[in-house]
Amino acid sequence: MFTYRYRELAVALEKKGEIRSALAKTLRVNPEEIFNLEVERFSLDSRRKGDLRWSYNVVFDLKRKIRATGNNARGLIESQREIRSLDAEPGKSTVPMASHVDIIGAGPSGLWAALHLLRKGFSVDIYEQGKQVEERFRDIRKFFVDRKFNAHSNVLFGEGGAGAFSDGKLNTRSRNLFSETVLKDMVQFGVDESVVTFAKPHIGTDKLVLMLREIRAEIIKLGGKIHFNTVLEDIEIKQGRICAIKLKETKDERRGSASSPTETKDDVAIGNWKPCEALVLAVGHSARDIYQLLHARGVQLESKAFAMGVRVEHPQILINKRQLGNVDTKLTGAAEYFLATPTLNKTSSAYSFCMCPGGVLVPCASEPGTLATNGMSYSRRNGAYANGAIAVPITAGAEGFDIPSSGSLFGGLDLQRKIESDAYNVGGKNYAAPAQTIKNFLAHREDKALPKSTYPCGLVPSNLWDWMDKTICNSLAEGFQNFDRKIPGFIEEGLIVAPETRTSSPLRIPRNNETLESVNTKGLFVLGEGAGYAGGIVTSAADGVRLAHFAKKENR
Repeated sequence: MFTYRYRELAVALEKKGEIRSALAKTLRVNPEEIFNLEVERFSLDSRRKGDLRWSYNVVFDLKRKIRATGNNARGLIESQREIRSLDAEPGKSTVPMASHVDIIGAGPSGLWAALHLLRKGFSVDIYEQGKQVEERFRDIRKFFVDRKFNAHSNVLFGEGGAGAFSDGKLNTRSRNLFSETVLKDMVQFGVDESVVTFAKPHIGTDKLVLMLREIRAEIIKLGGKIHFNTVLEDIEIKQGRICAIKLKETKDERRGSASSPTETKDDVAIGNWKPCEALVLAVGHSARDIYQLLHARGVQLESKAFAMGVRVEHPQILINKRQLGNVDTKLTGAAEYFLATPTLNKTSSAYSFCMCPGGVLVPCASEPGTLATNGMSYSRRNGAYANGAIAVPITAGAEGFDIPSSGSLFGGLDLQRKIESDAYNVGGKNYAAPAQTIKNFLAHREDKALPKSTYPCGLVPSNLWDWMDKTICNSLAEGFQNFDRKIPGFIEEGLIVAPETRTSSPLRIPRNNETLESVNTKGLFVLGEGAGYAGGIVTSAADGVRLAHFAKKENR
C-alpha cells in the first residue's frame, strides 16, 4: 500500500460528502482502488462568489504508486499516516496534585478538567453558582418576559458557562492534541462528527444543552459530584498554599428556595471551612467577585488588554449575497463575515468578533443595574438576521480612559461596569437596550424610529455618542466605513445594539506555564477565560484537558 494526502480537493456544493468519486476523477483512478479514505479537514471555498466549492484535505491508500501530473493532481503528496492521540503522547512533565480536587465553575474548562481528572482516577467535586442547564434555560426565557434578573442563573452563569448560550462556535486558531481531544469528546456526547474535521464547526445553543446533559451524566457515572446553586465565598491560604475553602448556597429568586429540587447538599459543608489541597478556578471571564476575593487574599492578578464595542445586526440575506453570491444557502449554510481594520491614526482598530449567522441578540449581565449584549444562534442558523460584535481593543488597565481608576489593576473592570451601568440607565432600567442605526451613528443623530430587531427586551433610540466612550465611538465610526467597502450595505442596513463588553476578561491570574498553578499560591490551579488564558469553548475546555493530562496524584 502507498499512502497519499490530497490538499484542497474540490467537490461541488450539491455533492458534499461524495469525496471518493471526486478524488478518483481527479487522480484518474477507479474509486475501488482507493482504500482507507479519511477526511482530515474540510471547508467551504468561497473565494469565487457564485462559484463555490467544498474543499477537502484527505489521506488515503492506493495499492499502486501514482504520479502527480497536470493541474488536477497538484494537491497530491506522498505521505505517511500520523498517529495523533493524547493517550499516546507522553507528558513533558508531571504535576503533583492532591487526589481530591475541588473545581469552581461548570463551564467548559471546569467540566473538561473534571471529566479527564476522573478518567485518571482523581476524586472531583464541582461547585457551580448557577443551575443545571435545563433550569437555566427556563430562567433565561422567563427573564426575557418579566425582566426579573437572577444574578446566578442567566446568560453568563450556570452549567455550561457563557458559551452555552452563544453560537456554539468551536473555532480555534491552533488545533493541538488537547483541542482535538475536546472535539472527539463532543462527538462521544452526541455532537455530529463533522466538528472534528470541519474548519469552522459550530453546535448551536439547542444542541449544546443536550451535550451538556450527557457530559454531566458521564461525570456522575465516573464518581464525580456536581453541586449547583453553590458559590465560592472565601479561600484560606497559609504559607503560600491553598488549604481551605468556604462555600455558600445561592438563593433561587424564582422559587424562593435555596437550591434546585434535583440537587442534594448532604456532603457539602455550606457556610463552614472545608479543607482543600487542590482548587481549580474555572470561573469564566465575568466572575468579578472572584477577582475581588483573590486580590483581597493576596493571589497575584494583573490587568490585561481586552476589547469592547457594540453588537450590529443586519438582514442575513444581505450577508449571504455579499459573501457568497447568488447560491442556495441550504447547501452552504448562512454566510459569515470576519472583518478587521486599523483606524486612520494606526493607534487603534475595530474588528468583528463572535459573529452569529442567522442568530438572535440577547441581554447579557452578571450584576443588577447593568446591561450588556451578546449574540447566539441555534444549530440550523436559519434566522432572518445576522449579528456580530464590532469591538475596539482596550489597553491593559484601561489606561487613558475617562474613569477614576484608569490605569489601575481594576481599571478595565471599572470601565466595563461604567458603560454597562450607563446602558442600563439609558435603556430605561428594564433591560431594554440603547440602539442606533449605523447610518445615524455616523451622523451623530438619534433615530426617530428603529428597524426590526431580534433583541427580546425592546430597544430605545439613543445617540451613542452622548454616553459611550468617545475613543470607542471614533474607532467604531472608522471601522464601519471600512467594512462598508468590503460589504456594501453594511452601513445602510446596519443596526447597532449596545453595548458589547464581555469579549474577554480585563484581568489575568498569572500562572506557571507548566503546572497551570497560580504563580504565588500552591495548589490553586487557574483555567480558561476567567484566568485570562483562553478565548472560546474549545480553548477553555482544552485548558481543562491539559491540566488533567499532566496531573499526577501526589503521595502524602
